[in-house]
Amino acid sequence: MRILYVGATFRGSNGTSWRDGFAQLGHDVRSVDTHAIAPWPTRLDQKILARLRKHPGTHIVRALNQAITNAVREFRPHLVFHAQGRYVTADTVRVCRTFGPTLVHMIDDMFNPINQSSTFFELVREADLVLTPKSFNVPEFRAAGVRRVEFIAQSYDPAIHFRAPLTEAERRDFGCSVAFLGTFRPERAEFLEEMVRRCPQLQTRIWGGWNNMSKLQYRWPINRWPELRRSVRYRELWCAEYSKAIQAASIVLGLLNHANRDLHTARSFEIPACGGFMLAERTDEHRSFFEEDKEAVYFSSMDELVDKLRFYSTDESARQKIAQAGYLRCETSGYQYSDRARTALGLALGLREASR
Repeated sequence: MRILYVGATFRGSNGTSWRDGFAQLGHDVRSVDTHAIAPWPTRLDQKILARLRKHPGTHIVRALNQAITNAVREFRPHLVFHAQGRYVTADTVRVCRTFGPTLVHMIDDMFNPINQSSTFFELVREADLVLTPKSFNVPEFRAAGVRRVEFIAQSYDPAIHFRAPLTEAERRDFGCSVAFLGTFRPERAEFLEEMVRRCPQLQTRIWGGWNNMSKLQYRWPINRWPELRRSVRYRELWCAEYSKAIQAASIVLGLLNHANRDLHTARSFEIPACGGFMLAERTDEHRSFFEEDKEAVYFSSMDELVDKLRFYSTDESARQKIAQAGYLRCETSGYQYSDRARTALGLALGLREASR
C-alpha cells in the first residue's frame, strides 16, 4: 500500500514513529515534512501574532497545503495519514480523499482550545477517520460533527525506547534515585517541589524543556521552587539518551498533564519499554495497560507518592521484578507504533469496504 505521511519527520517525534510503524509493516511510505514547511515562529512578536490567529502566517499555511496536494497528486497514495494535521484545510483533505481514506491522528486534548489550530474544525469534519489517545475526546469529536472517531492508545518505538547500553560515565551522569523526564509546567513544578522537599534523602533529577522555569514570571517570589531548582537539568533528552536516563534512575515518575486531562501519556509505555521502574499517577487507563504493583506502581496523592518513594528506593529486588514485568508486558501486548499502525490500517480498510 502507498501511504502518504504528513507530519514532523525528526527522529524522536511521535508522528515520525507512526510513519516508521507503517514502513515496518512493509508499506511504501512517503513524507511531507510539516515541521520544515510550517515551523512555529521564533521571534516574540511573531509568536504573539501566531498565537492569536492560531497559525504561523497565511503564506505559510498556503505553502503547506500546496505541498500536500502536490505530493498527493504525484504519489497517488492509497491512504493519507496526518499527524495532528495543523493548518490543513478542508479543501486539501478533499483532494486527499479522491485517492483513498484520510486519517488524522490527534495526540493532544483537542478540546483544550490552546491545542486547536485555525483549521482544526474544518479538518476533522472532512477527514474520514480521527484517531485520538484521549478517550474522553471521542464523544466530544462526535458532538463536533466528525464522521468517525476511534480511541487508540499511545505507543512506544522500539528503535528509540529500548534498553540502550550505558557506559560507567553515563551511569554516573544519569544515575539518581528519582527521575522525571518531561516538559516544565508551573503546576508540575509545585508538585515536584513538595516531593523533593519531603524526600531530601533521595537524589532527584528532572530532565526536559525546563528553561521556561527561569522566565521572569516564575522568579517571584524570589525563592520559588528552591529545592526543585537544585534537581533540574536544563537539557532535553532524545532517543538513546532518553532511554539511558530512564534505565539509570532507580524510580521514574509517570506524571500526567492535567491541563490536557491526561489519563495516560506516551511516557506510560516508554518508561517500561526502556526497562525503567515506573511510579505513575493512578488512573483506570494506566491500570488497564500495566497491572498495579506487578508491572508498574501507582499513586493518587502526595502522601502515597512519598510513602512509595521511600519504600521502593530501598528495595532494589522489588523494583527490578516490577520493571522486568512491565518490560515484558510491552513486548507481548501490542504496544508498539507498528501495532497501532496495523490497527489504524484495519480501520481504514473497513472504511474502504463500507464505501464500495
